[in-house]
Amino acid sequence: MTEITRLFDFPYYQLEKYNLKTAFATKYNGEWIKTSTKDYLDKANAVSRALLKLEVQKNDKIAVISSNNRTEWNIMDIGLLQVGAQNVPIYPTISSEDYEYVINHSESIYCFVSDVEVLNKVLAIKSKTKLKDIYSFDHIEGCKHYSELFELGKDESTQPEVEARKKLVVPSDLATIIYTSGTTGKPKGVMLSHHNIVSNVLDSIPRLPIIDGETRILSFLPICHIFERVLIYIYQYAGTSIYYAESIEKIGENIKEVKPHLMSVVPRLLEKLFDKIFAKGEELTGIKQKLFYWAVSLVDQYDHYC
Repeated sequence: MTEITRLFDFPYYQLEKYNLKTAFATKYNGEWIKTSTKDYLDKANAVSRALLKLEVQKNDKIAVISSNNRTEWNIMDIGLLQVGAQNVPIYPTISSEDYEYVINHSESIYCFVSDVEVLNKVLAIKSKTKLKDIYSFDHIEGCKHYSELFELGKDESTQPEVEARKKLVVPSDLATIIYTSGTTGKPKGVMLSHHNIVSNVLDSIPRLPIIDGETRILSFLPICHIFERVLIYIYQYAGTSIYYAESIEKIGENIKEVKPHLMSVVPRLLEKLFDKIFAKGEELTGIKQKLFYWAVSLVDQYDHYC
């Protein structure tokens, strides 16, 4: 069984132990598109081979900016980490000026974006950076699609080069630079090694109520934040199926569709969900409304700390 010491070891461990039919699921045009563990790794390895052809070196930085969590983010994460490069996730909502600062400060040489809105913000400052090229996850006219890397890296005869690069990555190597959202000034970068994150993941696993190989997860919190990112690695280790929610507006609908066993939240999200439920209850009349208010009142009787 794969010994996990680096972040890209997690999907290989999952392949050996679970080999899931649904490792990830993302909704495109109203349909949940599922990616198996094998497909996940096949695409990640194709990305790695393509990056080698693009002459990406160990310790090169690659920025990833996505408006929502999606399978492509994970494929890129493993693909670039395997060749010894570092993943620089950037909050999609910050300004173009902050994009410029983070991309330059991290010395990122490639950038992967989710959609046209993010692309336009990057294009506005690209000339002031050292970016060699931009790829998008959505199909956008005039922008290279990230699937071009699958074609560039389709020659599997170069996989030994990827394996050689993987062996050069040690736990103490830098894995990622996580930047703050910049609310108190310029975004500040936190440098995290493979060991920093892997140790947190392995130590946290016993604390989560996960049934190995059977649990469905709905992920909503931004994966560019280290909290959700650590959880995503935990879920991969535990052999869970990860479904990515479309947006906060559709999270209720997604919960009904996926019927998740577990999801991570923050207080504001719960407040929004409660407000939507309460607004629906206030539209009721007669006995239905009385039953609704009675049900809500039961919450006050519940001991949250028992």
